Amino acid sequence: MNLYTVTIGFEDRTRAIMQVEGNNEIEALNRAIRETEALENHDRAAIEETLTEFLRITHLAMGYKGVWLWHHVNFDNEAVEDIYGGTIVQTDRSGAIREASS
Repeated sequence: MNLYTVTIGFEDRTRAIMQVEGNNEIEALNRAIRETEALENHDRAAIEETLTEFLRITHLAMGYKGVWLWHHVNFDNEAVEDIYGGTIVQTDRSGAIREASS
């Protein structure tokens, strides 16, 4: 497993920041969202739906170990409208350097 730092940005400009382990960036994001106290008052079913059906992740390579921007496009669900997205950064020193973006 690799170590990732995941941020979650909110409408009021606050952020949740977590370090989690995962086999890949999506697993790390899912783990961070499920474990953060910042989302404990949110509708869990809406969050699960958003992660499954409405998630967009963009990889920024440019010689980094791993940097991804994430956001959702579940604009019709008020339960997640204050969650804007964030970043996923692979902070594991042994991680591979990536040269191609997605």
